[in-house]
Amino acid sequence: MEAVATFALYSVLLLVVSMAGAMLPRVKKLSDKQAHLLMALSAGIFIGLLFFLLLPEAVHECEDGGYDIHQIMYALVAGFALIMTVEMLLKHRHMGGCTCECCQDNHSHRITSMSSFVGLSVHAACDGLALAATFLAGEEIGFIATIGMCIHKFVVLFSLSTTMVLTDYTQKQSLTRLFCFALITPIAGVVFFLALNGISDLDGLTGIPLAFAAGTFMYVSMCDILPEAYHRKKQDLGSYALVIIGIVLILLFTLLFPHTH
Repeated sequence: MEAVATFALYSVLLLVVSMAGAMLPRVKKLSDKQAHLLMALSAGIFIGLLFFLLLPEAVHECEDGGYDIHQIMYALVAGFALIMTVEMLLKHRHMGGCTCECCQDNHSHRITSMSSFVGLSVHAACDGLALAATFLAGEEIGFIATIGMCIHKFVVLFSLSTTMVLTDYTQKQSLTRLFCFALITPIAGVVFFLALNGISDLDGLTGIPLAFAAGTFMYVSMCDILPEAYHRKKQDLGSYALVIIGIVLILLFTLLFPHTH
């Protein structure tokens, strides 16, 4: 019971840090230009997370589990295709009949936000599995993993919150969705912790789920958030610079803190 209580405490910490990240873009009301530039920074952060943290970790875990590179790629593409399918269904359901730029913007921003929410939710559940597996390997490892996960979730909630700034959601609607999203990893972590407790061999258990989640993250990063960063052509140069800054920030983080992920 003590181990369960400790894990639950870490999960609460993760939830608090996640919501802090969600609130950051909402400290002040942003103009359309500022919101799109913030989206560019988020795009760079997402790309950095994908290539410097998530993909290497998924490949490492899959190799520990005895999977070859083809199986890893199958899981990656499956995750990518799932969110692509979800977004296609959302487009057919939510695109309105009005063709004016303002209405099309609102529909586009909503679809980006919804598909990001779905894709990142899959990834958040896999984060819970990964956190549970590392914690079961030892409390010290679990603590280090929790610190890394807190930083990761802060950044993800910051970026997801940014996508919602551009929609016509009210503040209450956005925060409700963000809070529900922030709950996914802690709840999944507790469920997987209880389910896996007592299993001796956890090596490679998270590999394929992480590769699948990385595929969903790849679609959200490349096909939703990055194009949205360049949505306003007059801001292309500024958007490009902020995307690069976001990538460099995650690169520096991985170099300075190589063990937190």
